[in-house]
Amino acid sequence: MKTKITILGGGAMATACSIILAEQVETDVTLWVRNAEYALAMTNSRENKRLLPGIMIPEKVNITADVEAALAGTQGVVLSIPTKYLRDALSDLAAWLPVDCPIISVIKGIENETFMVPSQIIEDELGSRDIVALSGPSHAEEFARRLPASIVAASPDNELARWVQSLFTTDRFRVYTNPDLIGVELAGALKNVLAIAAGICDGQGFGDNAKAALITRGIAEISRYAALHGANPQTFSGLAGIGDLIATCT
Repeated sequence: MKTKITILGGGAMATACSIILAEQVETDVTLWVRNAEYALAMTNSRENKRLLPGIMIPEKVNITADVEAALAGTQGVVLSIPTKYLRDALSDLAAWLPVDCPIISVIKGIENETFMVPSQIIEDELGSRDIVALSGPSHAEEFARRLPASIVAASPDNELARWVQSLFTTDRFRVYTNPDLIGVELAGALKNVLAIAAGICDGQGFGDNAKAALITRGIAEISRYAALHGANPQTFSGLAGIGDLIATCT
């Protein structure tokens, strides 16, 4: 029997995840897009023309705006909704989200009002859930074109993390596991602050030396900050930390 995976979101990352998951023979993939007109356009063209032009979505991926049909019988939910809209979206979707269904978050960010990371927002809205954060150096426009990439599946539940690892791993997309959920999520959010500073370095013409110093000292600073919130500092030496930081800053 095939495993049904439902992706919630119509952005570049959601679309790229659908392409990766469609490579698995034993997986049925449904991509839920809130806007019905946009969902129909993607179905007809097999393309996310606005965000990933030129990259074809496999016929295997079912694209729909019907949330009830998208979530019926699903065995795993991939959440790809920006942090800014996540809480409101979960409030709207809660009635259809199966209680025992694992949630795979590919969301990077911190909620402005509460300083919560995505897994905390999910639990705040839905109650206790099995959650995995999928993060690392993962530009959607690259791995959707099957360029090589490696990322991290983070969960304190090792068996769950390994299940997600098996779902997403392909010959060009390698997934590692990590028990440090909060660390991986903080790494994915805080690196954006340093990336803005790296852009300022480039804009001011400060050169490679200054940017290298910024990246190196910056990862040390955010790892210390994250450790105060229960994260493992070693997480920031891996793909979710320095890996994602390099990809974003360069």
